[in-house]
Amino acid sequence: MKQPVTFLCICVFSCAQFLGQQAFAGEVQAEPATSPAPTPDQQSAEQQSAHEQSAKDRAMQQVRAELENTERRWYGLIRARYSSSQLLSVGLGAIFVEQPKTENCAIGCMLHGWQFAVEPGVYGLQGGVGWGRLAGETGQLKHFIPTVYYAWAVRGVVLRTWGDSRPIEPGQTFAGFEGSFSILRMNFAAAVMHSLSANSPDEWLYSGSIGWGF
Repeated sequence: MKQPVTFLCICVFSCAQFLGQQAFAGEVQAEPATSPAPTPDQQSAEQQSAHEQSAKDRAMQQVRAELENTERRWYGLIRARYSSSQLLSVGLGAIFVEQPKTENCAIGCMLHGWQFAVEPGVYGLQGGVGWGRLAGETGQLKHFIPTVYYAWAVRGVVLRTWGDSRPIEPGQTFAGFEGSFSILRMNFAAAVMHSLSANSPDEWLYSGSIGWGF
């Protein structure tokens, strides 16, 4: 009688032990794996990356704000001068710039941009396109700068001579470059041009001038 009872107890104990082992193994498998804690170097790299991204975002916002607050403007220019190529001439032109909407040139401002000018004279007509920089003021004139304190420009120019333009023969066309510099409204310029006319007696033209404006 004792042997069956003993055998039954052994079977129950074995089954309970087996089921307990299976349950423990299931809990171990179900437990999620924990990631290792970041090292100080990794934390420093993440902080640096976040700081760089924040700096880029601020720079983009600043550029966007500047573009929204900027507009294109033009200002008229005038120059009267005495030159070896045209004798006496008066030129009108304009400079095209980008400025903040709040900037006012009535009492002075700095400008830089592309400009053009057309300048008829006693001995010919000159036109030019170039890039320049100037400091001046419009005063009560909104889009005209009569007062130029400091300025310089480099232009590509074309000159067509006419009249009694001695020592240069009339009816010729020259093309070249001109450098112009103004300080306290006084203008100084020098140009080098090559003849585009066939059978021209003047292959090269060197011109200098002094005047007022820019």
